[in-house]
Amino acid sequence: MRILGLFLLCVPATAMAAVDCPDANTTYEIGVCMAEQLEQQEVEMQHYLAEAIARYADDKMIVESIEKAQQSWLSYRQEQCGSIYTIWRDGTIRSIMGLSCSLRMAKLRTHQIWHSYLTYMDNSPSFLPEPEIE
Repeated sequence: MRILGLFLLCVPATAMAAVDCPDANTTYEIGVCMAEQLEQQEVEMQHYLAEAIARYADDKMIVESIEKAQQSWLSYRQEQCGSIYTIWRDGTIRSIMGLSCSLRMAKLRTHQIWHSYLTYMDNSPSFLPEPEIE
């Protein structure tokens, strides 16, 4: 992920651990905390994606289709959030705006994975709990 990668290149690992996120005040601290949130959301999204792939493991065509859709979505998110970063490129808030875009889109994608692949048409329980969007 380009925006997260750019931000993390500028942040020493020891500094990331030292930020108290509930009390983050500076652009830098907020950015570090948002990067952590994005990493956590990425883990959740991968969990839902892995569960979706496992559900359809017996059908290679479906698995390939899910994987292709995910790759396309990753490219789209990079371009979309890259455009947000570009809008704010002259300000110190650019990383936060890009990270915010990436975080929101990852939450939406996780929910879409759940809705598309891990639920039933009737009222049967879903494979995983419905992920939060906000």
